[in-house]
Amino acid sequence: MLQSYRKIVIDRLTGEFRSSTRIVEAPARPPGPGEVLVRNHYAGVNGIFDQNLCRNTIRYVDVVPPYDMGVEAIGEIVALGDRVENLRIGDAVAIVKLGCAYREYQTADVARLIRVREASPEILALIASGVSAMVALERIADMKSGETVAVSAAAGGLGQFVVQLARRAGNHVIALTGSDHKAALLRELGADRVVNYRTESLRDVLTREYPRGLDIAYDSVGGEIFDAFLDHLAMYGRLIVSGHTSDFDKPVEDVPHPRIYHKLYWKSASVRAFQNPAFPQYFDDAAHRILDLYYRGELRALVDPTPFVGLESAADAVEYLLAGRNAGKVVLRL
Repeated sequence: MLQSYRKIVIDRLTGEFRSSTRIVEAPARPPGPGEVLVRNHYAGVNGIFDQNLCRNTIRYVDVVPPYDMGVEAIGEIVALGDRVENLRIGDAVAIVKLGCAYREYQTADVARLIRVREASPEILALIASGVSAMVALERIADMKSGETVAVSAAAGGLGQFVVQLARRAGNHVIALTGSDHKAALLRELGADRVVNYRTESLRDVLTREYPRGLDIAYDSVGGEIFDAFLDHLAMYGRLIVSGHTSDFDKPVEDVPHPRIYHKLYWKSASVRAFQNPAFPQYFDDAAHRILDLYYRGELRALVDPTPFVGLESAADAVEYLLAGRNAGKVVLRL
Protein backbone atom coordinates (compact mmCIF):
# COMPACT_ATOMS: atom_id res chain seq x y z
CA MET A 1 0.00 0.00 0.00
CA LEU A 2 1.32 3.44 -0.99
CA GLN A 3 2.23 5.44 2.11
CA SER A 4 3.38 8.75 0.64
CA TYR A 5 4.36 10.52 -2.57
CA ARG A 6 6.06 13.73 -3.64
CA LYS A 7 4.45 16.84 -5.08
CA ILE A 8 5.24 20.48 -5.83
CA VAL A 9 3.58 23.22 -3.80
CA ILE A 10 3.81 26.98 -3.78
CA ASP A 11 5.60 27.59 -0.50
CA ARG A 12 5.76 31.38 -0.76
CA LEU A 13 4.70 34.01 -3.28
CA THR A 14 7.92 35.43 -4.75
CA GLY A 15 6.56 36.09 -8.24
CA GLU A 16 8.54 33.42 -10.04
CA PHE A 17 8.26 29.66 -10.16
CA ARG A 18 11.68 28.48 -9.02
CA SER A 19 11.85 30.45 -5.78
CA SER A 20 8.13 30.15 -4.97
CA THR A 21 7.91 26.36 -5.05
CA ARG A 22 9.36 23.35 -3.29
CA ILE A 23 8.94 19.59 -3.39
CA VAL A 24 7.23 18.10 -0.35
CA GLU A 25 6.34 14.62 0.85
CA ALA A 26 2.58 14.12 1.19
CA PRO A 27 0.67 11.25 2.82
CA ALA A 28 -1.17 9.02 0.37
CA ARG A 29 -4.93 8.84 0.70
CA PRO A 30 -6.66 5.68 -0.49
CA PRO A 31 -9.48 6.29 -2.97
CA GLY A 32 -12.94 6.66 -1.52
CA PRO A 33 -16.30 5.87 -3.14
CA GLY A 34 -16.29 7.03 -6.75
CA GLU A 35 -12.55 7.73 -6.70
CA VAL A 36 -9.39 6.13 -8.09
CA LEU A 37 -5.71 6.43 -7.30
CA VAL A 38 -3.68 7.48 -10.36
CA ARG A 39 0.06 7.22 -10.87
CA ASN A 40 0.89 10.30 -12.93
CA HIS A 41 3.24 9.65 -15.86
CA TYR A 42 3.31 13.10 -17.48
CA ALA A 43 2.32 16.63 -16.51
CA GLY A 44 1.63 19.44 -18.93
CA VAL A 45 3.70 22.57 -18.39
CA ASN A 46 1.91 25.93 -18.59
CA GLY A 47 4.60 28.51 -17.93
CA ILE A 48 2.55 31.69 -17.84
CA PHE A 49 -0.25 30.19 -15.74
CA ASP A 50 2.29 28.65 -13.35
CA GLN A 51 4.16 31.94 -13.04
CA ASN A 52 0.96 33.88 -12.43
CA LEU A 53 -0.03 31.43 -9.69
CA CYS A 54 3.27 32.26 -8.01
CA ARG A 55 2.18 35.91 -8.12
CA ASN A 56 -1.40 35.19 -7.05
CA THR A 57 -2.63 37.08 -10.11
CA ILE A 58 -5.08 34.49 -11.49
CA ARG A 59 -8.39 36.27 -10.99
CA TYR A 60 -10.45 33.21 -10.12
CA VAL A 61 -7.86 31.65 -7.76
CA ASP A 62 -6.73 32.74 -4.30
CA VAL A 63 -3.32 31.19 -3.68
CA VAL A 64 -2.69 30.53 0.01
CA PRO A 65 0.57 28.56 0.56
CA PRO A 66 1.11 25.66 0.65
CA TYR A 67 -0.72 25.45 -2.69
CA ASP A 68 -0.77 22.45 -5.06
CA MET A 69 0.38 23.06 -8.62
CA GLY A 70 -0.09 21.65 -12.10
CA VAL A 71 -3.23 21.61 -14.25
CA GLU A 72 -2.84 18.75 -16.76
CA ALA A 73 -1.88 15.14 -16.06
CA ILE A 74 -2.03 11.74 -17.67
CA GLY A 75 -1.28 8.45 -15.99
CA GLU A 76 -2.44 4.98 -14.97
CA ILE A 77 -5.02 3.82 -12.43
CA VAL A 78 -3.37 1.82 -9.64
CA ALA A 79 -6.24 1.46 -7.14
CA LEU A 80 -10.03 1.65 -7.20
CA GLY A 81 -12.43 2.95 -4.60
CA ASP A 82 -15.92 1.60 -3.98
CA ARG A 83 -18.68 2.10 -6.54
CA VAL A 84 -16.27 2.64 -9.46
CA GLU A 85 -17.67 1.20 -12.65
CA ASN A 86 -16.26 0.95 -16.19
CA LEU A 87 -12.69 1.58 -15.03
CA ARG A 88 -10.02 -0.94 -14.13
CA ILE A 89 -6.56 -0.99 -12.60
CA GLY A 90 -4.11 -0.35 -15.43
CA ASP A 91 -6.42 1.94 -17.43
CA ALA A 92 -4.82 5.09 -18.83
CA VAL A 93 -6.62 8.30 -17.87
CA ALA A 94 -6.16 12.04 -18.32
CA ILE A 95 -7.40 14.87 -16.15
CA VAL A 96 -7.43 18.66 -16.37
CA LYS A 97 -7.83 20.14 -12.92
CA LEU A 98 -5.94 22.70 -10.90
CA GLY A 99 -3.51 21.03 -8.49
CA CYS A 100 -3.59 17.57 -10.08
CA ALA A 101 -0.40 17.40 -12.08
CA TYR A 102 2.93 18.31 -10.45
CA ARG A 103 2.77 15.25 -8.22
CA GLU A 104 3.62 11.58 -8.47
CA TYR A 105 0.15 10.33 -7.50
CA GLN A 106 -3.33 11.78 -7.26
CA THR A 107 -6.64 10.61 -5.84
CA ALA A 108 -9.23 11.62 -8.42
CA ASP A 109 -12.99 11.72 -8.79
CA VAL A 110 -13.87 9.42 -11.70
CA ALA A 111 -16.24 12.08 -13.06
CA ARG A 112 -13.21 14.26 -13.86
CA LEU A 113 -11.26 11.55 -15.71
CA ILE A 114 -11.03 10.93 -19.44
CA ARG A 115 -10.19 7.36 -20.36
CA VAL A 116 -7.58 7.22 -23.13
CA ARG A 117 -5.74 4.49 -25.03
CA GLU A 118 -2.32 5.22 -23.53
CA ALA A 119 -0.68 7.58 -21.07
CA SER A 120 1.46 9.37 -23.65
CA PRO A 121 2.62 13.01 -23.81
CA GLU A 122 0.93 13.33 -27.21
CA ILE A 123 -2.47 12.45 -25.80
CA LEU A 124 -1.85 14.79 -22.87
CA ALA A 125 -1.23 17.60 -25.37
CA LEU A 126 -4.49 16.80 -27.13
CA ILE A 127 -6.59 16.71 -23.97
CA ALA A 128 -5.25 20.02 -22.79
CA SER A 129 -4.29 22.25 -25.71
CA GLY A 130 -6.12 20.43 -28.49
CA VAL A 131 -9.45 20.71 -26.71
CA SER A 132 -8.85 24.43 -26.13
CA ALA A 133 -8.13 24.99 -29.81
CA MET A 134 -11.25 23.12 -30.91
CA VAL A 135 -13.59 24.90 -28.50
CA ALA A 136 -12.14 28.32 -29.30
CA LEU A 137 -12.38 27.90 -33.07
CA GLU A 138 -15.82 26.32 -33.13
CA ARG A 139 -17.61 28.08 -30.28
CA ILE A 140 -15.90 31.46 -29.97
CA ALA A 141 -14.52 32.17 -33.44
CA ASP A 142 -17.52 30.62 -35.25
CA MET A 143 -15.11 29.11 -37.77
CA LYS A 144 -16.49 28.21 -41.18
CA SER A 145 -14.88 26.91 -44.37
CA GLY A 146 -13.18 29.01 -47.02
CA GLU A 147 -11.91 31.60 -44.55
CA THR A 148 -8.50 33.15 -43.96
CA VAL A 149 -7.19 32.29 -40.50
CA ALA A 150 -4.05 33.75 -38.93
CA VAL A 151 -2.45 32.16 -35.84
CA SER A 152 0.24 33.64 -33.60
CA ALA A 153 2.64 31.39 -31.62
CA ALA A 154 1.62 28.79 -34.18
CA ALA A 155 4.25 26.19 -33.26
CA GLY A 156 3.38 26.22 -29.56
CA GLY A 157 1.36 23.73 -27.57
CA LEU A 158 -1.91 25.43 -28.50
CA GLY A 159 -1.09 27.03 -31.84
CA GLN A 160 -0.18 23.74 -33.52
CA PHE A 161 -3.77 22.53 -33.08
CA VAL A 162 -5.30 25.82 -34.20
CA VAL A 163 -3.31 25.48 -37.43
CA GLN A 164 -4.36 21.89 -38.06
CA LEU A 165 -8.02 22.28 -37.15
CA ALA A 166 -8.41 25.42 -39.24
CA ARG A 167 -6.75 23.70 -42.19
CA ARG A 168 -8.93 20.61 -41.79
CA ALA A 169 -12.01 22.82 -41.94
CA GLY A 170 -10.98 24.00 -45.41
CA ASN A 171 -9.43 27.33 -44.51
CA HIS A 172 -6.30 29.18 -45.64
CA VAL A 173 -3.94 29.33 -42.65
CA ILE A 174 -1.28 31.95 -41.98
CA ALA A 175 1.06 30.74 -39.22
CA LEU A 176 3.35 33.06 -37.26
CA THR A 177 6.58 31.95 -35.64
CA GLY A 178 10.01 33.27 -34.73
CA SER A 179 12.41 30.65 -36.12
CA ASP A 180 13.12 28.81 -39.34
CA HIS A 181 13.03 25.46 -37.52
CA LYS A 182 9.51 26.11 -36.28
CA ALA A 183 8.54 27.42 -39.71
CA ALA A 184 9.47 24.07 -41.24
CA LEU A 185 7.33 22.23 -38.68
CA LEU A 186 4.38 24.47 -39.44
CA ARG A 187 4.62 23.74 -43.15
CA GLU A 188 4.53 20.04 -42.29
CA LEU A 189 1.32 20.68 -40.32
CA GLY A 190 -0.28 22.22 -43.39
CA ALA A 191 0.13 25.98 -42.94
CA ASP A 192 -0.38 27.75 -46.27
CA ARG A 193 1.76 30.78 -45.43
CA VAL A 194 4.35 30.87 -42.66
CA VAL A 195 5.55 34.27 -41.44
CA ASN A 196 8.78 34.43 -39.47
CA TYR A 197 8.16 37.71 -37.69
CA ARG A 198 11.88 38.09 -36.98
CA THR A 199 12.74 38.28 -40.68
CA GLU A 200 9.49 39.56 -42.23
CA SER A 201 7.09 42.38 -41.40
CA LEU A 202 3.71 40.90 -40.51
CA ARG A 203 1.96 44.13 -41.50
CA ASP A 204 3.68 44.18 -44.90
CA VAL A 205 2.73 40.54 -45.56
CA LEU A 206 -0.90 41.12 -44.64
CA THR A 207 -1.14 44.34 -46.67
CA ARG A 208 0.51 42.89 -49.75
CA GLU A 209 -0.79 39.31 -49.78
CA TYR A 210 -4.12 39.54 -47.94
CA PRO A 211 -5.79 42.83 -48.93
CA ARG A 212 -9.26 41.41 -48.16
CA GLY A 213 -8.20 40.91 -44.56
CA LEU A 214 -8.44 38.14 -41.96
CA ASP A 215 -11.67 36.33 -41.19
CA ILE A 216 -10.19 34.88 -37.98
CA ALA A 217 -7.08 36.07 -36.16
CA TYR A 218 -6.18 33.77 -33.26
CA ASP A 219 -3.77 35.56 -30.96
CA SER A 220 -2.07 34.45 -27.76
CA VAL A 221 0.87 36.87 -27.97
CA GLY A 222 -0.63 40.37 -27.82
CA GLY A 223 1.33 43.58 -28.30
CA GLU A 224 2.20 44.52 -31.86
CA ILE A 225 0.86 41.24 -33.24
CA PHE A 226 -2.55 41.96 -31.72
CA ASP A 227 -2.44 45.48 -33.18
CA ALA A 228 -1.55 44.17 -36.65
CA PHE A 229 -4.30 41.55 -36.53
CA LEU A 230 -6.83 44.17 -35.42
CA ASP A 231 -5.92 46.51 -38.27
CA HIS A 232 -6.20 43.74 -40.85
CA LEU A 233 -9.53 42.16 -39.95
CA ALA A 234 -11.85 41.47 -42.86
CA MET A 235 -15.53 42.32 -43.01
CA TYR A 236 -17.16 40.35 -40.17
CA GLY A 237 -13.66 39.37 -38.96
CA ARG A 238 -13.15 37.89 -35.50
CA LEU A 239 -10.03 38.49 -33.40
CA ILE A 240 -9.70 35.85 -30.67
CA VAL A 241 -7.69 36.79 -27.58
CA SER A 242 -6.27 33.62 -26.03
CA GLY A 243 -3.50 35.16 -23.96
CA HIS A 244 -0.84 37.85 -24.19
CA THR A 245 2.57 36.27 -23.69
CA SER A 246 4.47 39.32 -24.93
CA ASP A 247 3.59 41.43 -21.91
CA PHE A 248 2.03 39.19 -19.26
CA ASP A 249 4.85 39.99 -16.81
CA LYS A 250 5.06 43.69 -17.60
CA PRO A 251 3.15 46.70 -16.27
CA VAL A 252 -0.08 47.40 -18.11
CA GLU A 253 0.77 49.65 -21.04
CA ASP A 254 -1.28 52.74 -21.92
CA VAL A 255 -1.38 52.66 -25.71
CA PRO A 256 -2.28 55.89 -27.55
CA HIS A 257 -4.54 54.39 -30.21
CA PRO A 258 -7.98 55.35 -31.46
CA ARG A 259 -10.69 53.57 -29.50
CA ILE A 260 -11.19 50.05 -30.77
CA TYR A 261 -14.71 50.64 -32.06
CA HIS A 262 -13.33 52.92 -34.79
CA LYS A 263 -11.57 49.85 -36.21
CA LEU A 264 -14.44 47.42 -35.75
CA TYR A 265 -17.68 49.23 -36.46
CA TRP A 266 -17.52 49.71 -40.23
CA LYS A 267 -16.47 46.09 -40.68
CA SER A 268 -19.01 44.63 -38.24
CA ALA A 269 -15.93 42.91 -36.83
CA SER A 270 -15.36 41.80 -33.24
CA VAL A 271 -12.75 40.98 -30.60
CA ARG A 272 -13.59 37.95 -28.47
CA ALA A 273 -11.70 36.53 -25.50
CA PHE A 274 -11.27 32.83 -24.82
CA GLN A 275 -10.07 31.02 -21.72
CA ASN A 276 -10.80 27.30 -21.59
CA PRO A 277 -11.98 27.11 -17.93
CA ALA A 278 -14.83 29.49 -18.79
CA PHE A 279 -16.43 26.97 -21.16
CA PRO A 280 -16.58 23.60 -19.32
CA GLN A 281 -19.84 22.67 -21.06
CA TYR A 282 -17.96 21.97 -24.29
CA PHE A 283 -15.01 20.03 -22.86
CA ASP A 284 -16.26 16.43 -22.99
CA ASP A 285 -17.55 16.62 -26.55
CA ALA A 286 -14.38 18.30 -27.81
CA ALA A 287 -12.16 15.79 -26.00
CA HIS A 288 -14.01 12.86 -27.58
CA ARG A 289 -13.80 14.32 -31.08
CA ILE A 290 -10.18 15.43 -30.93
CA LEU A 291 -9.05 12.06 -29.62
CA ASP A 292 -10.96 10.38 -32.44
CA LEU A 293 -9.11 12.51 -34.99
CA TYR A 294 -5.78 11.56 -33.44
CA TYR A 295 -6.58 7.85 -33.21
CA ARG A 296 -7.54 7.87 -36.90
CA GLY A 297 -4.23 9.49 -37.82
CA GLU A 298 -5.85 12.72 -38.97
CA LEU A 299 -4.22 14.99 -36.40
CA ARG A 300 -0.66 15.31 -35.16
CA ALA A 301 0.44 16.22 -31.66
CA LEU A 302 3.84 17.89 -31.48
CA VAL A 303 5.65 17.42 -28.18
CA ASP A 304 8.83 19.39 -27.61
CA PRO A 305 11.75 16.91 -27.65
CA THR A 306 13.66 18.52 -24.79
CA PRO A 307 13.52 16.05 -21.87
CA PHE A 308 12.34 17.31 -18.49
CA VAL A 309 12.36 14.40 -16.05
CA GLY A 310 11.20 14.41 -12.45
CA LEU A 311 9.68 17.07 -10.24
CA GLU A 312 13.15 18.58 -9.85
CA SER A 313 13.01 19.61 -13.53
CA ALA A 314 9.72 21.51 -13.33
CA ALA A 315 11.32 24.93 -12.87
CA ASP A 316 13.64 24.28 -15.82
CA ALA A 317 10.62 23.35 -17.96
CA VAL A 318 8.70 26.48 -16.96
CA GLU A 319 11.66 28.74 -17.72
CA TYR A 320 12.28 26.97 -21.05
CA LEU A 321 8.68 27.61 -22.05
CA LEU A 322 8.68 31.21 -20.88
CA ALA A 323 11.78 31.83 -22.99
CA GLY A 324 9.84 30.77 -26.09
CA ARG A 325 12.25 27.99 -26.96
CA ASN A 326 9.67 25.25 -27.36
CA ALA A 327 8.29 23.73 -30.53
CA GLY A 328 5.14 21.88 -29.49
CA LYS A 329 3.82 21.00 -26.06
CA VAL A 330 6.27 21.01 -23.15
CA VAL A 331 5.75 18.08 -20.78
CA LEU A 332 7.31 16.91 -17.55
CA ARG A 333 7.91 13.15 -17.24
CA LEU A 334 7.25 11.97 -13.70
